[in-house]
Amino acid sequence: MSSSARILSVTLPGLSPLHRRLIGSALGGALLAFGASCSGDATPGPAATSGGAGGSLAGQAGGSSFAGAAAGSVGVGGGTAGSVGASGSAGRSGGGGMGGGGAGAAGAAGAGGSAGGGSGACAGKPYKLCEDFESGMNGAFPTGWTKFKGYGDGAADDVTMSTAQFHSGKQSVKSNSMATGQTRIQKSLASLGATASKHWGRIFYKVDSPAAKPSNGVLHVTWVGLMGKSENRVVDIVEDNKGMHQWLYNNPDDQGGIGTGYDWKFDAAWHCAEWSVDVGAKSYKFFSDSAEVKQIGFTGKADAQMSNYMSIIVGAEFYQMPPTPFVIWFDDLAIDDNQIGCQ
Repeated sequence: MSSSARILSVTLPGLSPLHRRLIGSALGGALLAFGASCSGDATPGPAATSGGAGGSLAGQAGGSSFAGAAAGSVGVGGGTAGSVGASGSAGRSGGGGMGGGGAGAAGAAGAGGSAGGGSGACAGKPYKLCEDFESGMNGAFPTGWTKFKGYGDGAADDVTMSTAQFHSGKQSVKSNSMATGQTRIQKSLASLGATASKHWGRIFYKVDSPAAKPSNGVLHVTWVGLMGKSENRVVDIVEDNKGMHQWLYNNPDDQGGIGTGYDWKFDAAWHCAEWSVDVGAKSYKFFSDSAEVKQIGFTGKADAQMSNYMSIIVGAEFYQMPPTPFVIWFDDLAIDDNQIGCQ
């Protein structure tokens, strides 16, 4: 992040002074100002269906646009995520936020393309959890996964199995949305025991090309979350209007988040995201295509808001309205006690 980055003050009707901060970065001597209009309310999320391990939590008031002059600061959409159940629910969320850092060079090339329709990636693997999304029907939820209700009114089931793209095997999970607060899918981690809250995770993803990007401001999208008392968003991006994106770790209440600069760009290849979490040590690491992204890693972070995890949530959750459908495929998810890698 350039030392010449400055905080700009803008007026956002209906938000508190704390929510009226935006980030500016020096790009080639010119200051790039980002604006994000955020709205939200304190409407509670819908209750979980019967048979779950708990009901919903009320959504917190408003989203926010936080600002930070230094790379790594981040503001995120409001709304406390709902607790896990057979059909978990999320509180109403507000707008997203943006992290520090100006646009930079594109990230490294992706890890491989489609495997050509062979067997899935989990055969013979000893991982504590392995999901190659080969079990389930096209257009339905994958076997063993349930709905995690979004905060949007009448949020659609926009995360389903698809045979259109795959990293291995013949299927993947497709997330296709042009709306905020969409429904995602969740899987219980109860069978993992202690591994649920201290593990390495990995997922492959592919974004449809050309990727949707905001005409102005930013587009904040959560891809993978771990649900305890609240949701820790462990694979999360914010994209700017140049099509560059940052990685970030964040939480629904705008506290404890940390982000990188806007140094990555989507393409048509499959890529790999890895994370490491340790609830007891309040630690987190993140890797993009096998390269550690150290800007967002931490240990002993008091405000990380980590708690023992009950489920993993997959699918694109938007906090601003994308201008066109944002299509992304997920495949070959794994969780284990040791680093899994992108092989």
